[in-house]
Amino acid sequence: MIRAKRGVHRLKATMLSDRDLAVTDAFGLRNQAIHSGPIGEDAAEALPVPATLLLDKNGTVLWMDVAENYQRRQGPEVVLAALRAHLD
Repeated sequence: MIRAKRGVHRLKATMLSDRDLAVTDAFGLRNQAIHSGPIGEDAAEALPVPATLLLDKNGTVLWMDVAENYQRRQGPEVVLAALRAHLD
């Protein structure tokens, strides 16, 4: 789904679908406090905390922003500033 829709917004970054939460757990981003996911057989036990990560080509984390409130994330200007700081 992500790959199919990537061109709609002219995205060049790699987007991740982490259905089994393996990457979420690797970065310690599983939200254990509140479960607001779907109820049912395929439901996850918990949802990831919204986060934006900037990694270099070797997978080293250059910058990470973790949302304190899942309904409020940093604006694009914050992410753009991080890109400029780490990639320029």
